[in-house]
Amino acid sequence: MRVRFQASGGIAFFPGLAAPRTIDVNALDARTRDTLTKLIQDADFFNLPARASVRPGAADHCTYQISVEEGSRRHTVNVCDPVTSTPLQQLIEMLRTL
Repeated sequence: MRVRFQASGGIAFFPGLAAPRTIDVNALDARTRDTLTKLIQDADFFNLPARASVRPGAADHCTYQISVEEGSRRHTVNVCDPVTSTPLQQLIEMLRTL
């Protein structure tokens, strides 16, 4: 499984520091790999809409683009703060730390 993550926007946004990151999930240690895989499953990632609706006043909020490739399945989700889904928010937090 591969995950591509990119954060952009927000008040302190610096485009040069916002390069997309690609994570080879299979290369992670077992604990991290299991946690990330569970977060993807808990968020029901492959069934999320490609673009979440933007809330009024969200101009200064961060936006996130997450793409997950697993075998023949590929899905990309674009979401903006504030993220209302707890599992999706936990996934974003983990991706930001990785």
